[in-house]
Amino acid sequence: MQDWYQLAREKTDHILEAIKEQPFITELMNGSLPSDVFQFYINQDAMYLAEYKKVLATVGIKCEHVDDTQFFLDSATGIINVENALHQIFLKDNQLAHEPSPTCELYTSYLSRIVTNHSVEEALAAVLPCFTIYKEIGDYILENQSNKNDNRYQDWIDTYGGEAFAASVSQAIAITNTYAANASDDVLQKMEEAFVKASKLEWMFWDSAYNKEAWKI
Repeated sequence: MQDWYQLAREKTDHILEAIKEQPFITELMNGSLPSDVFQFYINQDAMYLAEYKKVLATVGIKCEHVDDTQFFLDSATGIINVENALHQIFLKDNQLAHEPSPTCELYTSYLSRIVTNHSVEEALAAVLPCFTIYKEIGDYILENQSNKNDNRYQDWIDTYGGEAFAASVSQAIAITNTYAANASDDVLQKMEEAFVKASKLEWMFWDSAYNKEAWKI
């Protein structure tokens, strides 16, 4: 029998395939992504992660089991460490932007709303794509790139294609599956909707970075 994540993953397979084909990802993989585009992405990602770590901490507080709570609190702390390390590598003398793009604002606001106002099951489903999609894209790049020794973005790629991140992703999936196993059909439907929407927002985030999305007014 398939678990909840496997079913949700199958229903979002087209989104993951679309992400793999994005210019941001293909150019990141071959090292040709313009540095100003990557800097825009890193800036927006910093603002996203600043909110995402709060979201993860809130999810942890909502969890019933102490081990699950600890996992999400540790994940929130881990983001701070990863964030700082990547910024030291890629931001250097570049100043952080302080205004999130429309897509960044939309994504973080959506996650915050779901985690604050909806069930723990929906909250788990909404935060999961940021774990699973980054792992799958990290793995995809590592498996398909031919320039591991000569890619200026390799430190970023290695962060999300490594074993430590894979272990965190597996645990996040396991926790979500456990809650889904006892959920009603109505809650399962809402979980799927949250997972699909967050997956779409992952696509939008990379697309908005590639286009250096700005507010139109």
